[in-house]
Amino acid sequence: MNAIPLAVDFHRSEFGVTPLVGGKGRNLMALAAAGFPVPVGFVITTEAYSRFVAHAPWLRAAVNALDLANAEHLRDQCRAIREQLAALPLPPEIEQETRDALARVGTSGAHVPIAAWAVRSSSSFEDLAQAAFAGAHDTYLNVTAANVATRVRDCFVSLWGDRAVAYRHHQGFDQHAARMAVVVQAQVACDVAGVGFSIDPVAGRVDRIVIDANYGLGESVVSGEADVDHFEVDKCSLQVVDRRIGAKREAVVATRSGTTSRPTEDARASEPCLTEAQVSRVGDLVRAVETHYGWPQDTEWGLHDDTLFLFQSRPVTAVEPRWTRDESAERFPNPMSPLTWDFISVAFKGSLAHSLSLMGLPPIRSDWFALFDHYVYGNQTAVELLGTFRPLRARSVPELVAELPSLARRYEWVVDLPVIWARDLDRYLVRLGRLSAAPVAELDVPALWDHVVEMLDLASDYFRPNIAISLTQTILHRVLHALVSMVAGPDRVLGVVDGLLAGCETKTALVNREIHSLARLAADTPALHTLLLAAPGRVIAAERRLEAFPAFAARFARFLDDHGHRELDMDYLQPTWSGQPGVVLDSIALILRAGIDEDPATTARDQQARQFDTEHQFLSAVPPDLRFFFRELIRLARAYTTLDDVEHYETTRLNPVARRVACALGERLVACGALDAAEDIFFLRKDQVEAAVVAYPSIDAARVRRLAYDTKRGYDRAWASPPPWTRGTAPAPSLGGQALRGLPGSPGQVTGPCFIVTGPDDFARFPAGAVLIAKTTNPAWTPLFYSASGLVTEAGGPLSHGAVTAREMRLPAVMGVRDVTRRLRNGQIVAVDGTAGTVDPGAD
Repeated sequence: MNAIPLAVDFHRSEFGVTPLVGGKGRNLMALAAAGFPVPVGFVITTEAYSRFVAHAPWLRAAVNALDLANAEHLRDQCRAIREQLAALPLPPEIEQETRDALARVGTSGAHVPIAAWAVRSSSSFEDLAQAAFAGAHDTYLNVTAANVATRVRDCFVSLWGDRAVAYRHHQGFDQHAARMAVVVQAQVACDVAGVGFSIDPVAGRVDRIVIDANYGLGESVVSGEADVDHFEVDKCSLQVVDRRIGAKREAVVATRSGTTSRPTEDARASEPCLTEAQVSRVGDLVRAVETHYGWPQDTEWGLHDDTLFLFQSRPVTAVEPRWTRDESAERFPNPMSPLTWDFISVAFKGSLAHSLSLMGLPPIRSDWFALFDHYVYGNQTAVELLGTFRPLRARSVPELVAELPSLARRYEWVVDLPVIWARDLDRYLVRLGRLSAAPVAELDVPALWDHVVEMLDLASDYFRPNIAISLTQTILHRVLHALVSMVAGPDRVLGVVDGLLAGCETKTALVNREIHSLARLAADTPALHTLLLAAPGRVIAAERRLEAFPAFAARFARFLDDHGHRELDMDYLQPTWSGQPGVVLDSIALILRAGIDEDPATTARDQQARQFDTEHQFLSAVPPDLRFFFRELIRLARAYTTLDDVEHYETTRLNPVARRVACALGERLVACGALDAAEDIFFLRKDQVEAAVVAYPSIDAARVRRLAYDTKRGYDRAWASPPPWTRGTAPAPSLGGQALRGLPGSPGQVTGPCFIVTGPDDFARFPAGAVLIAKTTNPAWTPLFYSASGLVTEAGGPLSHGAVTAREMRLPAVMGVRDVTRRLRNGQIVAVDGTAGTVDPGAD
């Protein structure tokens, strides 16, 4: 059995796994293997860290004792842990492995030995899709070979910084599972360096690349401690479409013993540090890294003697949502009652997180859908982000053949998911049947609320993979279209794909066939035919006129038993077919008026025959070594077409159950005088209903009425006027002062008192909920972000530590507002608009 290595060179890609080399190490090894211009280097592995802390048997007890609820106490505890760890020597075998790696890598492919190194922490939780840990661990630049081992130990120790511990806690990571690897790279003496995002994380634009740059090393850009040049680049043309040239008065440069900040000559400070051509080159590199990973990236880069280097890349984890009706208008065309939205949004949130994880995609740190003025809007940024995902890298048939082995490993879950969903469907239906049979009219109010809680738990459990099903269906269709075009040519692709997917069996098709069958039965009964054409369906149902036609009535009753949960609207306020059977009768009347010459069953058979013929003809033109792959791809595209329809059909079985229990609670509120009708409960929010349940029967009926009927008036107004297609972000309210301008750092608006922090001595006095004003921030300031409501800095840009951290914590932030610490005073009310990049100082 091979021993776990203590050091691995970048080119040893077989060791490039996060548990061994950490997130940063894994990314760098992957980028180097893909041919990107990554400086040579190696990784001291997490196995070395484990051997180091094996000499600290007290560590587990110290970690167990951490006071995660008290930032000041946690800071002291973590300082004590670091001091004890820093006193430990590196085990001799780690020092030897470090010396050997320096000697080996330091002369590999270099004309002269490498004189200095960059030593960077690489935690096993760092640079993951769900957690960036930006600036939470230590980095050392321009380190001589003699000092590398010491800096490796310092990186080990930095795993227990209070900001890293707090971040792991907030992300839900196990403190005991954290391990540290250390990246050791050749130091590049950059003339210019910076960061590049392959999307605009503030505006949420996926067609833009954003680049921040300064002279010297990139630390001044990442830390936000200096003004920077800011470029926005069109992703297709790589042309600069917007820029802001900063007053770059200082640059971080290498010295013999590390780095220092030096003044920049006045003539250079106000000039762009990158030429147009260099901006385009950096943009091209950032775009290529995004293409490699198939997901937007946050990169660090540098230029030395006009040679471009890539220092690291991590997934973008926080972007600004743009709310539009593009994604939601079809599913949610009408206003939505707030109680329904509170019920279903829980399931949506859980499904989005689970589905992206299942698909191997980074999380999206915002909702997929949101309710504004009673209309559901979709997160168009999230839609476009997922649109950038490329499941295949192949651009030709030979490349596809080469990629087949990795495809089977990466997308095994696509094959398994329909089977797992079908297995879990039985459990869902059994639990739902039990809830449906509950005698809600006989339950007391606490029991009714327990019924609601169980129903929401069932909905969340069932719905968990359903967004993955919808997304996978879309991706499979997109991939099928691209690959069929590769084989059959772009002129034939539409017809071939249409034929391949013709005749997919769905619940919708089955229901439609049964409605046609009912129409045919009605057509064979002249009196019933006349009745259905002459009277509205709601009148026929209300007056029970179908009882005169027992054969049809029995078939119709069976139809409603089977499909009565079919929704007319996703809003639980609106009854389903079983509550509005007249709607189905009107559908039958429409078929009768149009004539029933068409036989849906015959049409389905014709479509299936077309599907068979198209598949046979297409596969005969596919290279033999790709036929099984294409057959599987076609099968899966069909399976997910069916599954996407069936899962929605089964989802709506919850609608009448949810409506029934909500209305039962509504009846109790009517009895208390809080509501006029049971259905009016849907105009309350979930927390308002829960509060009434807790207080019942001694509820504040007047307050509940006011809440419900104020909302109902807004709901009625929403029905009276169509919503704007794109929801604009409301500007921060003007407070009468002269607006200060900076760069958008983190989107959103907040208004409140500000507090100026000049250094750590001010931390203890920082009032919770204040807007943090500072010349700059650094990773040690991260605990302040948990107490702040917003952030304004004099230096830095949208890609600095402060801005990245603010976006992750959803704090509005404006960066680069010159002299802001002198222009404001503590307690002054400010309106911060992180989307527009403005600060309105207002007046007291």
